[in-house]
Amino acid sequence: MTIDQANQKLDNLDKRVSEFRDLPGQGNNSKGKGTGGVNLVERAEQFLQWGRLKSGMLDTGNGLFTDSCWNMCLDIYICGLKDQPVTVSAIAHSSGIPMTTAMRYINVMVEQGLLQKSSNPADNRMVFVAVSQACQAKIEKLLYSASF
Repeated sequence: MTIDQANQKLDNLDKRVSEFRDLPGQGNNSKGKGTGGVNLVERAEQFLQWGRLKSGMLDTGNGLFTDSCWNMCLDIYICGLKDQPVTVSAIAHSSGIPMTTAMRYINVMVEQGLLQKSSNPADNRMVFVAVSQACQAKIEKLLYSASF
């Protein structure tokens, strides 16, 4: 690839990012406030609370009404907006599903590019997890589309 080709690809990428930011509901700041005054943290917390309430009311112990992966992603997203690092084990524990199942789901979401893992430089036994930029954009689009 030549330098001109690489520059062209960068220009195209910049254009796509700019177009994406211009879409309704895109572009939030670090405090969780989106465009149009929507508070993404509050909306995400409402989604998470509603999902847990739904599951608690309707689930008879068989897991039919749980949204485990969605809830884990949303919980990780909220922690990210609040600048609170979250460990893989903490999110697995808070998910309310068996640890091995949660770890398997987390690994699948990492493989699919929805989540990212990173080691704690102070303790290599501890692994942090965060939503990827692509996943964050998709969650925000859903949050802006939410009726509540």
